[in-house]
Amino acid sequence: MQYRQFGKTDLTVSEVGFGCARIGSVFGSTSRTATLNLVRRAYDEGITFFDTADMYTQGESERMLGDVFAGDRHRVVIATKFGYVLPSGKRLSSHIKPLLKPVVARLGLKARQVPSGLRGTVSRQDFSPAYITRAVENSLRRLKTDYIDIYQLHSPPVDVLRQGEFVEPLERLQQQGKIRYWGVACEHADDVTEAIQYASLSSVQVGLSALEQAALDRAVPAAAERAVGIIARQVYASGLLTRPIETFQPEQIDTDPIIAERKCAQLNTYSLIADQMRRSRAELALKFALAQRAISVVLIGMSRPEHLDQSLAALRGPELNATEYKLIVSSRRPGR
Repeated sequence: MQYRQFGKTDLTVSEVGFGCARIGSVFGSTSRTATLNLVRRAYDEGITFFDTADMYTQGESERMLGDVFAGDRHRVVIATKFGYVLPSGKRLSSHIKPLLKPVVARLGLKARQVPSGLRGTVSRQDFSPAYITRAVENSLRRLKTDYIDIYQLHSPPVDVLRQGEFVEPLERLQQQGKIRYWGVACEHADDVTEAIQYASLSSVQVGLSALEQAALDRAVPAAAERAVGIIARQVYASGLLTRPIETFQPEQIDTDPIIAERKCAQLNTYSLIADQMRRSRAELALKFALAQRAISVVLIGMSRPEHLDQSLAALRGPELNATEYKLIVSSRRPGR
């Protein structure tokens, strides 16, 4: 595992981070104990950056990190997010969620068979100062810590970014020592240019992959110019870059038929490049993301041991050479 400086902060992070969106699900096939062991093993393999959110699996994702790292808090960098609000019924169900998983597993229930109040659907967003103050205390409690390394707005609309009402409460939390740094997990690459206008911002998170390279046009260079830490997510494009294209239905690639056709062509080219270079699809995807030296950490979503095994195997491959890199860049379709 290699490590990188996180923007202008004093943090050093593993170049690969653990994306925690999928841990703690009631409907997952992995037991809670096995998931906790997976997180511990990732740390043992050198991963020190863990990205979660208060709404991931209704708070259970944060609780799991708290359980694993309560005694080793200073050894890892934990980034979490706020902004999505669960309805009151779902907030109540989140407290009993750890008890539900074994019952759901024993009965073999699927998500569609369970009342909506027990699922993780969110209904609205709130980035007001009052909500931020409540949300951070809840996250601190679930994470079993007295500070959060990176506290991120979770996919805020562009008008929220422009108004900036969140800056003062976040800076106050920094002064209180409850958060070390704050950032924005951007929904779109273009949102990065709005976020980096704030001097006290320390990080941005943005989607980036061999399939979706738009962030390389303006977002990544602009953030790098201001020495902002950059977190790259969806580097496997939700599995499109790691599984054979024939395993997907067109609507799984994109709901817009025209875009789906364009992505299919790009994915076919990508597969040919992987075969030509004798690399696995996962290796090619991960190495492309890591080739962006301005990126501080590349997130990989994991919920089962095979996810970690695949990524570690991909990480061990050689860096992309100039020919491979150019081939991937040239496979891009206009506007993607």
